[in-house]
Amino acid sequence: MNVNLKGIHFHCGSGQHGSSAFGKAVKLARKCMEIGRNYNHEMSLLDIGGGFPVGDLSKMTIDALKPTQHDHLGYRVIAEPGRHLSCRGFYLLTRILGKRMKSGKPCYHLNESLYHSFNCTLMDGVSF
Repeated sequence: MNVNLKGIHFHCGSGQHGSSAFGKAVKLARKCMEIGRNYNHEMSLLDIGGGFPVGDLSKMTIDALKPTQHDHLGYRVIAEPGRHLSCRGFYLLTRILGKRMKSGKPCYHLNESLYHSFNCTLMDGVSF
């Protein structure tokens, strides 16, 4: 097909860094890079996705990435910076369309949704 693969990309998903799934994905991606090189693909880039937490990375994440540092395959490792670098980078303003009481607590209706700016409540367990 005359396609030269440049590398591998994976994304374990938010909240998976620090789990064994991330370490397994790094090892599997490296194996895929070896296979690609055996078929004469460039395989010079490993993109480890995003979803990294704000602040310090977990020891398990760092340990999973250590073997990539001096790997004889000589590829570059990149990541999507996301919230690790941009958390608290802005304030979200949204219109309150309505308010009601539900089980004794205020319930606000916004012109925003869980599938847009507030998807971190679904995907990351963030509570406002």
